[in-house]
Amino acid sequence: MLTAASSPEECAAWLHANLPEAYAAHASAAARANALTGAALFALREDSMGGLLGIHTFGARRKLTLLLKQTADKAPAPPTVTESAQCPAQPAEEAAPEADTIAPLPADECDQQMGDECMSLGDAQWVVSRLNTLLDSEQTCAWAGSEVRAARLSELTKLRAACELPSVSIVVVGNTGAGKSTLLNALLQETNILPTNGMRACTASLVELRHESTTADAPLYRGEVEFLSVAEWEKELADMIDDLTTHDGSNAGRVSVAEVQPEHPSYASWCRLYAVYGDVFKQRERTSETTADGKALYRNPTVAALTEKLKRTRHITRELGTTKSVTAHEASTFRKLLEAFMDSKSDLVTCNGKCPIGPFGKVQCRCGTYWPIVKQVRLYSRRWDILKTGAVLVDAPGVHDDNSARDGVVRTKLKEADAIWIVSNIVRAVNDKTAKDLLGEQFRRQMLMDGQYNSLTFIATQSDVIERSEAIRSLRLPPSSTLRECAEKRNRYTRRRLREDFRAGLQELARDAGDASFKESAFELPVFTVSSVEFQKLSGLRPRDGAARVWDSVEQTMIPQLVRYVQRAALSRRKVITLRRCEAVRDFTRDVNKLLQQEGKVPAATRAAAKEVYELQAKALREVLTVATDAAGGKVAESFDSTVAPQLKAGADAASEQALKIMQQWGVSVTQGGLHWATYKASCRRDGVWRVNMNEALVEPIFKAVSTHWEKAFVSGLHKILAELEEQVKTELNAFQPKLLAALDGVDYPRAVASGLQGAQFDGVFAILRTAVANLKHAASKQQRDLSRSLEPLVQQHMIPGYQKANAESGTGSHRRRVELLESHARREAKQMFKDAAGEVVKQMTSMREGMGARLRLEVVDASLQLLRTTYTPLWDEMGENCLAARRLLQPKVAELLLGAERAVRRLGSDRGAPSNSVADGAEDPGDELIDTTEIHQQAKRQRQLEETIDLSAVEGAPLQPVTASASQVRIKPEVTSPKMVKEE
Repeated sequence: MLTAASSPEECAAWLHANLPEAYAAHASAAARANALTGAALFALREDSMGGLLGIHTFGARRKLTLLLKQTADKAPAPPTVTESAQCPAQPAEEAAPEADTIAPLPADECDQQMGDECMSLGDAQWVVSRLNTLLDSEQTCAWAGSEVRAARLSELTKLRAACELPSVSIVVVGNTGAGKSTLLNALLQETNILPTNGMRACTASLVELRHESTTADAPLYRGEVEFLSVAEWEKELADMIDDLTTHDGSNAGRVSVAEVQPEHPSYASWCRLYAVYGDVFKQRERTSETTADGKALYRNPTVAALTEKLKRTRHITRELGTTKSVTAHEASTFRKLLEAFMDSKSDLVTCNGKCPIGPFGKVQCRCGTYWPIVKQVRLYSRRWDILKTGAVLVDAPGVHDDNSARDGVVRTKLKEADAIWIVSNIVRAVNDKTAKDLLGEQFRRQMLMDGQYNSLTFIATQSDVIERSEAIRSLRLPPSSTLRECAEKRNRYTRRRLREDFRAGLQELARDAGDASFKESAFELPVFTVSSVEFQKLSGLRPRDGAARVWDSVEQTMIPQLVRYVQRAALSRRKVITLRRCEAVRDFTRDVNKLLQQEGKVPAATRAAAKEVYELQAKALREVLTVATDAAGGKVAESFDSTVAPQLKAGADAASEQALKIMQQWGVSVTQGGLHWATYKASCRRDGVWRVNMNEALVEPIFKAVSTHWEKAFVSGLHKILAELEEQVKTELNAFQPKLLAALDGVDYPRAVASGLQGAQFDGVFAILRTAVANLKHAASKQQRDLSRSLEPLVQQHMIPGYQKANAESGTGSHRRRVELLESHARREAKQMFKDAAGEVVKQMTSMREGMGARLRLEVVDASLQLLRTTYTPLWDEMGENCLAARRLLQPKVAELLLGAERAVRRLGSDRGAPSNSVADGAEDPGDELIDTTEIHQQAKRQRQLEETIDLSAVEGAPLQPVTASASQVRIKPEVTSPKMVKEE
């Protein structure tokens, strides 16, 4: 049997046995001459078979490709790395989930699928472009009436916009010291592309990591650094200066520029200002006064004077509003170029030695560094194989960033993420920070309400950091247990414990919302326990750090499993989306080709009767579909009105009652758990959002009351309603064709002409339906995410007058007055502001569901009927000589384009399950497998779409989940950046 490990001699024998006699001898000899191995034969591109094997006939090449695919599917899977005999068998109840033991994904198979997808989408783009040129040409514009032509060209515009490769966004979040950057370095097979430090948090900016296909002579690494705008930085500058301004005593109104201690609330503001402006920021003003011995006296600058001086210092801030690009051939060089933009290092400013000497003989450094003014960084490399399947990793510095613009970017990335990784040190993950309460209760509620709870993955890092004696005691292991056995046991315990805590957290959310019907079992948490450092050591990336202490192989570190998890999940989602987009182009081309083949002339009276028959049938169908969509809209409205709206009101009442209590917990002394006066003032200055988000805490009772009800109404419940509607509409559309044909028989319409319009055209109708439902889900998801986030800004608007009055207080006793002012404002406004906030959300929710009802009628009923009308208009359109001439001119060209569209779909494996012929079976008809438009094929394809394991109607926003199917179903083909049509021989 032919396998990837077959020798050239075995390949030659296989070719001789399976190829027709006309090709067997030459092909087998060529295999020996070219030392063609099994892997190379499986990788052989169809268009390379002529030059390499001497097979020039398209039909023979096509059949050999299919036979190689069948043989590859039957070949035994490559062996997986097994654990050492030292590792004890894992108990059944602790068996790791599929996500933890992802089978290896051979690089050639991965490259093959991506090459296929790139080529297929390239073919699809070329087909769409050529079709648009042909159908919109003045010379052949008579091929159809203006109504049909306009509709088809409009569809082409939408298809062209969709012919892009999809990507998957993975946002990585975690607390300080969680090891996010080290983890990402390991996943990228790098030592330290991202800044790491064992003593502090050092990733200051949001960093986006992408794969980029470039030529071998191009720089291996490329980076883009996007800076804050001038307006964004000026707002930050004013806030930071205010944090350092004294508001009472003889120095009132002056900025303290002396270095602040790390434990002080204003330390972060001082560090950022010094990092940007260097010693210029620390300079004090010289006064006209002198000391007793005649030395000049200096004092802190005023707010206005310091602000003006800093605005004139533009060594660093001249980059505001720009994007800087850097490239490098080596990782170390790339890291050095980017360090100033990403690393909030402890040595805030490194002088270049060219700064002037100050009045006291000391260097007045003006060098500064960039990281405080960076909004986000985008890094690209063709070396990062984990990302080549379309995954995009986002290293997030965390929400509640001191920089509000950067914090907004992080929040947006989280809202739009396809998957979210929660990273935590393994000790903290199991002990004081479990999956149940990591990152805060409000974060978990927001994820649930956004429909992102199934998109979460937990990564427990530093699995190699373990003390044997402590592990034996805490895990109750035999005294003879080795260090590795202790680590393995802790890993299994951690995975089980985190999943239990994850479910407990969901149960807690349901209890808070009073929702007894919520099923936490519908959500699963993939967990990985990894050792990034030991993976790097075992991979040779840390040669100076000594040998690995716990693990013996890279597989045991679980980094390879995590890599495969990302690649397979992204690959699966990408393939399904790409296949659907190529199928849409193929179906459209079939429709047009079918239409152009219609040349039968029908008497005017019969055509008029056919139009009347169609109008009657379409009217009846519209009524049925309208009833179905109205019923679906009614279910959505009932779900909103009966569950979400009452819970919002109940939550608003609870928030009103608890508002003063929540405010008071911040106003007490620090020793009693309150906020430092400087932190309290800084929060007021920033409208309640700084280290503590006061507005978020105030609305928390509303989220507690509504979270699980919101998820059922806006996410799972809505998807179920739309899925049921889609099936109902499909049933009605399938019944339409037979009814119409029967009615046309009644007016003596030629059956041959009418039947010629059936079959392929309905693929287009179903594609429109799927797209409409997917668009509705996407729009509803976006609207509800925005809606759920509108509560906090609505409450903030009511609180801003209180924040402003509190911030204006200065002088002796200002903190106590500030607290009393803000608490009085909250007490006075609480009832009305929560009532208004909940009422506004209900109002927007009502508008949303009414809009959804209108969209259901527009995008499901109207769009389906419009496409049906476009499909059946040829029944009554008059075909003059100009029309027939145009069709005869266009049809061969469109038929050729159909070959390309069909090939694009076949390349992606859409022909699975269909019977295929062995090359040895004989016939070499070049066209025997080029076009298959039979009804059997159409029904098989629709059945396959119904049985697809991924929710295809929502796949654009589907959560990232592992894939377990073998990747051996794909063939190898290098990526093509400028695909073009290959004419059939």
